[in-house]
Amino acid sequence: MPLLALAAIGLAGHVQPARAVILPATTIDGPSEEIVGFGGVAMAEDGSGGLVYLKRVNGVPHLFVSRYVEGHWMAPIQVDHCRLVSSSAEQEEERKREEKGEHCKEAFAASWPRIGAADGGELIVVWATPFATHREKPVYELLGAELGPGSTQFGPAMIVDGDIEEATGTSSNLTVSSTGQADVVYRVVETSNVSVRLLRPGDVVERVRVAHFDGQRWSNLGTINRDPAVGMRPPTQANAPQIAIGQTGNGVVVWQEPDIDGVARIWARRLFGSTLDYVMPVSAETFNGSSISDNADAPSVAVTRLGQADVAYRQNASPGSPLPGPRIFLNILPNGESSSGAEFQGASIADNAVPGGQSASVGPPSIDIDEKEDLRLLYDSDGAPRVIEGTDKGLTAALSLGPGFAGSEPVSASVMNKQGGGISAWPSQDAQGDPAVAVREDFPSGAVQTGLVSGGAGGEVGELAVGRSGLGDGLVAFRQGPFGDAAIVATQVTAPPAELIFSVPKGWVKPAQATITWQPAVSADGPLRYSVVLDGRALAAPGGASSLRLDPRGLGSGRHIVQLLVTDIDGQSTLSAPSPLLIAGPPSVKIARAQGGYGVSVRVSDSYAGIDTHDVTVSFGDGHGARGRKRLTHRYARGGVYRVVVHVRDKLGEAGTVSRWVSVR
Repeated sequence: MPLLALAAIGLAGHVQPARAVILPATTIDGPSEEIVGFGGVAMAEDGSGGLVYLKRVNGVPHLFVSRYVEGHWMAPIQVDHCRLVSSSAEQEEERKREEKGEHCKEAFAASWPRIGAADGGELIVVWATPFATHREKPVYELLGAELGPGSTQFGPAMIVDGDIEEATGTSSNLTVSSTGQADVVYRVVETSNVSVRLLRPGDVVERVRVAHFDGQRWSNLGTINRDPAVGMRPPTQANAPQIAIGQTGNGVVVWQEPDIDGVARIWARRLFGSTLDYVMPVSAETFNGSSISDNADAPSVAVTRLGQADVAYRQNASPGSPLPGPRIFLNILPNGESSSGAEFQGASIADNAVPGGQSASVGPPSIDIDEKEDLRLLYDSDGAPRVIEGTDKGLTAALSLGPGFAGSEPVSASVMNKQGGGISAWPSQDAQGDPAVAVREDFPSGAVQTGLVSGGAGGEVGELAVGRSGLGDGLVAFRQGPFGDAAIVATQVTAPPAELIFSVPKGWVKPAQATITWQPAVSADGPLRYSVVLDGRALAAPGGASSLRLDPRGLGSGRHIVQLLVTDIDGQSTLSAPSPLLIAGPPSVKIARAQGGYGVSVRVSDSYAGIDTHDVTVSFGDGHGARGRKRLTHRYARGGVYRVVVHVRDKLGEAGTVSRWVSVR
């Protein structure tokens, strides 16, 4: 279905045209009664990525991935097609089978799929599947598989965790660094463990676990609970653990866990590769001197390259709470360079202006930060999208902009780019009341554009996810339609190429030396096309070229203006600032009669590069000559017609010869 609506809005007192494009939605698969789940979308900095979902094959749910390559969604491929392997010898054996086309088929059902992306088209997925039964109930394991750079099929499944019990509320959350390292956090509910103290009715025995992928194999880092001897709240999507890692592979994991009084708080640990750091409290225990006794949930975390972590969470508020109503709180763990990174700075309310008091409805937050450590926080406030931005000077007032939230799943997703701006998405509806996804693009300049997208046969929107490249581009994907008639839908938010760096010869040059060179522009929407714009005329460069030699025949002497035009696969173009190109043609030679018609004068000049007087020679045609000066005169002894030949060279080495017949008295 097409893009439903688009609006561009300027903030901060100035309006600029939106440069990115929210493309129409693409239906990846469906509508189909066989589609039974969606597991998210991911995008790497180079623009590659993919999405993962569940689809029944012969009645059994299996894992499918659609890759995103060079601006196009590829046909879905099945991931869980081979038996499990653990040793390197088994992996090599399975690889050889793959090369021979001897594919095996995994017979077990898949669930809880998640996906991550790294540069080069690399994709990593994890999922749960049963492998045995215990007391007539299935026992699950958590598996992972990798599609390496340049590959067209996922490799054999590897065991991430060999026993996750019945996979109840697993809610795995996967994150991948640009180097291909990955971390996943997930839950294991132990139904047979009766030794753990349950603090509240309905509590369960739950282990929050983390596993690390170093690019070759998975290693389980074990349980991260602060106190494994205390029960946890029943698993829901709203209290699922979250994880984020930076480009160096270090990250932070956050989760919900009750304190000693039974109140569910938010906790965090740093991750250093395969090493877990100590537990740190995140959520506030008091407000205005009074205790907060309601559960905190819906943690969202983002990490910078240097290691600053921003955590947002929802603090519920029942009657008698010191809070005026449910609120979104924010806490920051410094990177350790500007200030101590040993503990969080302290949780505070991100938005004091939520209307509705105790009856207010506040949805789960989604937070991200850029490399300048500015933040963007998105959440649902009584059906209105509220966006809070923050810098080192503090938080801005919440802005409500764009179509409202709609539907039964008020989950939002918001990601930022390295240099500011970002992409947000949330379930909404169009002017006719039909379900759609609202997409908002924020630009570093302060401008905003919003749009509504929809796909499949329409219907309810669920399991919304956003992946971003960090360069202004992003992928938005979701399930549309109820199970039994569901489709997997995706759209791209694209940005034009950036960081155009090109070189023009310095100073005055010969026409034959006019070569323009450039470095590859930064873009997630390649391949790119380059053109050199000479005095307003575009000259296309060959595909894959990083330089263009200008045709000397089209270069007159003097000052020219050169720009670089880069166009991505979506037709978006960026034109660089102009640079001067100084072309020095051959020197000018002027020959004229002189001395009352009895002689001749020769004058050479070059207003661009200058004359090399040592190389000026003149033959007057009567056996006489002269050299070494810009101006010369000669008187002939007798009248007649003579051939004057002038050889000249400028300071760039550009030489010329002029021959002319003159008649004297």
